[in-house]
Amino acid sequence: MEEKNKTTALAKVSQIGDEVIKRIEILCQGGFTMPKDYNYINAIKMSFLRIAETEDKNHNSALAVCTPSSVSTALFKMVTRGLNMALDQCYPIVRGDRLCIDPSYFGQVLMVKRIYPDWEPFPVVIHEGDEFIYRIDETTGRKILVKHEQKFENLDKDYVGAYLYIPSKAGLDLYIMTKKQILTAWSKSPSQQGVHKTFTEKMIKKTIVNSGCRMVINSTPELHGEDNDEETQTDEIPEVMNAEFEEVNDNAPELENKPEQPKPSISRKPKDKNEASQEDNKPEQPSAQEEAAAQPEGQPAEAPGNGKFDF
Repeated sequence: MEEKNKTTALAKVSQIGDEVIKRIEILCQGGFTMPKDYNYINAIKMSFLRIAETEDKNHNSALAVCTPSSVSTALFKMVTRGLNMALDQCYPIVRGDRLCIDPSYFGQVLMVKRIYPDWEPFPVVIHEGDEFIYRIDETTGRKILVKHEQKFENLDKDYVGAYLYIPSKAGLDLYIMTKKQILTAWSKSPSQQGVHKTFTEKMIKKTIVNSGCRMVINSTPELHGEDNDEETQTDEIPEVMNAEFEEVNDNAPELENKPEQPKPSISRKPKDKNEASQEDNKPEQPSAQEEAAAQPEGQPAEAPGNGKFDF
């Protein structure tokens, strides 16, 4: 019986996927483009099994509770981001009667590396006892690392923050998150309760990389649509974190309250005495990915069982 249900689910998602492929073919004729290293047909077909096996929190099949329109929309969004669900670059999530696609840690890094192929994510955790000093450029407002000195014995102490260099057209920008900001990001997810306590440092790094990558992705126009002969082929994503950990996407549960311990002073070194004494350290909040493709007039696409796509 279970095997029959699985076969039925695969047939259903396959039918929806074929409709999405036809729709994308029409859009490509009108100028819709994707990354040169991305095969959308393979990505869609490789995702069939993952979607067929997806369940909601009550262990109901995603295809039984989600509308066909939301399934087709999720696959389309995966394609516009140039991701492959079967390669763990994104994952399906059931929210009510809708199937949603969220980029994973590896997917976020991949999208940034398509814009800046030479960039590699090297997140650093700041521990209690570290000497961490940065200043703010008075002309650009950019944070500039002055000094981070860390002793070996500090690695076992509690963390107070983390930082990462993210790429921009001007070079590399220092991106900082405090402990409070990291815990706030974790508190948004109902899962991951044990993972963050057991592998705290690894999850801190994944969180700041996700947050920094989203800032780059959401602030870069025409992320997937550039057709440049000089574009560098995307390198394989480095496995910065152990793949055994479930993707965080900047969300995880809030950790249990622990007694406050003395924390190091994180000082700034102003460039001159007139430099502002405060700054907003909050990371950029994620914004919804805008879909670039418009439906050609007179050629409506329909998903099986529900009429029209949501894109």
